[in-house]
Amino acid sequence: MLRIIWVYLNAIFYALFHLIPIRKRYKNPERYSIEERFKYIQKLCDIVVKRSGSMVIVEGRENLTTEPVVYVVNHPSMIDPYFVGYALRRQTGAVIAGDLWFEKVPIVAPWFKSIGCVFVDRKNPREGIKGINKGIENIKKGHSMLIFAEGEITHIITNDVVGPYQSGGLRLAEKSGVPVIPIVISGTENIYSAHEVIGKLKKGTVKIKFLSPYTRHLDEKITTKEMAEDLENLTREVLLNEKTC
Repeated sequence: MLRIIWVYLNAIFYALFHLIPIRKRYKNPERYSIEERFKYIQKLCDIVVKRSGSMVIVEGRENLTTEPVVYVVNHPSMIDPYFVGYALRRQTGAVIAGDLWFEKVPIVAPWFKSIGCVFVDRKNPREGIKGINKGIENIKKGHSMLIFAEGEITHIITNDVVGPYQSGGLRLAEKSGVPVIPIVISGTENIYSAHEVIGKLKKGTVKIKFLSPYTRHLDEKITTKEMAEDLENLTREVLLNEKTC
């Protein structure tokens, strides 16, 4: 538990030390590009990953593009966002679903919104649609979005290597007409298995793989449910192959 506290203290110290420029940038979006606002998030991801002491193996970086896309990721651990951000290394907004308390946190919430993140209320479909529509708007402005498609940490919902992919967030790709880049992350479940913010953090190896762009929804008329099934199966295949290697 001391390791995770040490990691978070480093991240908090960085955020506090840069609080003035962070606030300045999210309060004046017309003066600073979204990339300038995002660089502080990137640094936080770097701090958490490096202080965690884990090794990160990244594959498939050649599949990344400068064009807007929707990144779809599995979710084996609470610590996943930091490792995905560390590996991705480009401005991306995220769909934050279910954690509505997070939307009320001073400084953090407006900061995240200023880099393209959207909050989605799972319990209120009408409000949830507003969040997705905001994400579609961001994509049409040229900004990529990221979703954790299981909607919950894997081991909370299944004993399988990956849980059922939810179709709601895939409307981002369907409605905006952009490719999906599937991302498969593994190993974080071994270094941080807690379902709380503060838990035991171990050293280990984390593997992040960027798969080839998924474009079936651009070539033929399919439902978001079919998209979810395709992407879930792609993820499962990668994870099962890793287990047999």
